[in-house]
Amino acid sequence: MKGPSGFNNSPVKQTTEREKRIARNKEFHPIAVKRGLAPKKPKAGDLSPKGRAELKAYEKFYSNKANIKKLKLAQAEYFANKK
Repeated sequence: MKGPSGFNNSPVKQTTEREKRIARNKEFHPIAVKRGLAPKKPKAGDLSPKGRAELKAYEKFYSNKANIKKLKLAQAEYFANKK
């Protein structure tokens, strides 16, 4: 628990499954973009026509369950071969 001064008096912070999954996704995303498996993440607040088109393509890609499944399989294969 953190006190009023912000001091954390717990002995060791355990990483949760959610934190591990987020770390793996952050590590794999640039590799997926480089391999052409996923679209590049659009810039936040880019209201130009090109920025809107990138955002629409990004949302369309991640709304398709087949794309997500393909990405998860590629990520699992990447981490299996990494070890």
